[in-house]
Amino acid sequence: MSDWSDWLGEGVTSVTVRSLPTLALRLTISALSAALCAWQIGPAIGGLWALGAASAEAGVWITSHPQRNASPTTQRQRLAYVAAVAWMNIVWWSLVVILWTSGQEAFRLAAVCLLAALLVHAQAFTSWSKLLLLIVGGGAAAILVALCVSANGYAPSQRVVLVIAALMLVSYTAQAAVTNVRRGRAVEAARAQAERANAAKSEFLALMSHELRTPLNAMLGIAQTLTLEPLTPRVRDQVELIEEGGRTLLALLNDVLDLAKIEAGKLEIAPITDDLAALCDRVVRLNLPLATEKGTTIDLVVDPSVPSALVFDPLRVRQCLANLISNAVKFTLAGQILVRVSCAPAPDPERFLVKVAVSDTGVGMDASTLSRLFKPFEQGDAATARQTGGTGLGLSITRRIANLMGGDVAVRSAVGKGSTVTLTFACALRETPSGKVASDPATSKRVLVVDDYTVNRKVVAMMLAPLGCQIAEAENGRSALSLLETQAFDVVLIDFNMPVMDGLEATRRIRAQARLRDLPVLCLTAGITEAERAAAIAAGMTGFIEKPIDMRSLVAAVERCPRRAI
Repeated sequence: MSDWSDWLGEGVTSVTVRSLPTLALRLTISALSAALCAWQIGPAIGGLWALGAASAEAGVWITSHPQRNASPTTQRQRLAYVAAVAWMNIVWWSLVVILWTSGQEAFRLAAVCLLAALLVHAQAFTSWSKLLLLIVGGGAAAILVALCVSANGYAPSQRVVLVIAALMLVSYTAQAAVTNVRRGRAVEAARAQAERANAAKSEFLALMSHELRTPLNAMLGIAQTLTLEPLTPRVRDQVELIEEGGRTLLALLNDVLDLAKIEAGKLEIAPITDDLAALCDRVVRLNLPLATEKGTTIDLVVDPSVPSALVFDPLRVRQCLANLISNAVKFTLAGQILVRVSCAPAPDPERFLVKVAVSDTGVGMDASTLSRLFKPFEQGDAATARQTGGTGLGLSITRRIANLMGGDVAVRSAVGKGSTVTLTFACALRETPSGKVASDPATSKRVLVVDDYTVNRKVVAMMLAPLGCQIAEAENGRSALSLLETQAFDVVLIDFNMPVMDGLEATRRIRAQARLRDLPVLCLTAGITEAERAAAIAAGMTGFIEKPIDMRSLVAAVERCPRRAI
């Protein structure tokens, strides 16, 4: 039974998939063969053979339905396909016999050519299945040798030559089939190796995301809390420089991680209702200090037709706009930058097509640079990279994000005349109504912070301390469960990856207790995969806070958690 299963294994499916693109060619050859047969042999024989060919193609089409729909196949379905292929070959073998027995030398040569074509098809398409190779190739080979042995009108020595030639053709076909299988297996092995390498890359990026975001969380978190203190102007400037440097490093890290997500098809767009004009204003103001240092002005013009509230992904739009404006600032010295925002109706009456054009009077670009502009890791030249910094990923990622949002990025530029980069994306006019969670001031809320990294716990405590929150700390899930047995909390902030007991298992155990089933559990994450995010939600986590933690986002998340009765 196991041997039979091997003969009807996935190799049959592979042959089916590889043969599907030949349908149009097969139908054309069948129609032409039927017409020639009717013309030269006779209408009755030609018509009868045409019916046989049509039934064979119909059988193959019907039995290949699972493969056409990329559905799993059963052994019974594969057996049905093999039977259909066998019938198709019987039909073609019958045409060979008809041509060979016609008595005309030209038709005999046509019969040999037809058998050679069947052998070529066998080695090209059926070599992945021993059974189909035996049926298609073995049948054609046997008929070819038999015809050479029984050929009339040839001397015995001539028949020997014909048989030897036929055997050479069959041997070469068999060798070609074996080579095809070996090459195919090598390709499959290379693909599997590439998939393993891609998985290893994803694991490495996830690890690097966690390892780099953790110290960044400390740097940016402490910088944010310091801005709440009464500082001298000099110290405040230094704190702002620390925060700016940290956010620049975070932006570079996000570029690399986003590129990996895009290439894996895992970058998602999360639209919410937001003020597009206000977002653009914030991004412009963020770039003003550096522009002012270079003697460059930035002006923002928002067309009055732009609605105040649109539904889009503010994080991704901000990322795209920040890339465009920062590039304009980099390449403009003592010039002007104009950011113009406009919109036009999209084909869908519920949506708008937003256009953000960033024009500068900078150095501009030549045709060669423009051709490389959207390629990852590409910059104008080595001198440009040293002078302006960056990874060369910004515009590549911006275009890909724009594509995901139903838009694109276009560039017009000339050397010495500046550039205009236009971002377009689609957004909705209004959001589907949904219940909004009422906020409850974070003041005096009881918060349990669970993280194996002491600095992370201290950063969260420093951010929430000015609000009067009562903070308790635990270094792993097991310690957190012990605290929850003796103390009451309004919200738990828990890291995803921890030794002893991770956040996932701890959340499951929290939800297993009736009195804690409504306790908000927010995941502190330095970057997790979509599968891990889904697992966190399934375990009972109610929200996510990305590291490095933004103080406003943290406070807003805690405020959304209702105060629980003691």
